[in-house]
Amino acid sequence: MLQLVKDVIRRADLIVEVLDAREPRLTRSRSMESLVERLGKPLLLVLNKGDLVPRGVLESWKRCFELEGHPTVYIAATQHMGTKLLRTSIKEAMRGRGGIVGFVGYPKTGKSSIINALKGRHSATTSPHPFSPGYTKSLQLFRIDSKLYAIDSPGLIPPDGNPLERAIRGSRPEDLEDPVKVALALIERIEEFSRGSLGKVYKVDYTSPLDLLEKIARKRGWIYRSNGEPIVDQAAVQLIRDYHEGKITYYILPKGCGHD
Repeated sequence: MLQLVKDVIRRADLIVEVLDAREPRLTRSRSMESLVERLGKPLLLVLNKGDLVPRGVLESWKRCFELEGHPTVYIAATQHMGTKLLRTSIKEAMRGRGGIVGFVGYPKTGKSSIINALKGRHSATTSPHPFSPGYTKSLQLFRIDSKLYAIDSPGLIPPDGNPLERAIRGSRPEDLEDPVKVALALIERIEEFSRGSLGKVYKVDYTSPLDLLEKIARKRGWIYRSNGEPIVDQAAVQLIRDYHEGKITYYILPKGCGHD
């Protein structure tokens, strides 16, 4: 875990871990949560991008994580859905006291979008933080309420666990060594849980993951002039980017939570 992320966790009075509501388990950082537990900091889980998942599924994940002892809220930061509830949940977790809320999470889960939604009229950054002597300037704070400040972890938490998740969230799509391999694996995972959703997004019929990439490339005009073959690498990068940007409807159902 990057040192700046550790600094955020140590500095904050409450840790908010931002998860992708489409696949919450795969976007939890167990190594980060272990550090939070060791330091005795309270943890609040936030399922972001909730507008991409049916409410019943969100409620199931909420019950699942709360059975594990973690208060959980679901929101859609870019749509300003659930922002008031999140603010209330943060205040409850802080027990009415002032302090610092540290936002952590994998890349592309929407930490900055949540902070922007919470800032509202408290849009100015604040440095140094009045409750924190010797505050490190590299950790930028934002006022989100009269007595609450937020830190957006400037470092990225390296994804642990699932190899596909590490590849998708550990690099920008255009920086992947083999974007086609990653995109094919992502397509298979999406088809496993949300069969047919990719055909609706790209408005094509396809027989295999590779066939989908080829048809996306042809539809967008990404063709090699030399031989007329589709540029599947470009289609792969675009599909991964569309996934990050929430253009693909896809979600995983909770299992093994003791209630389903």
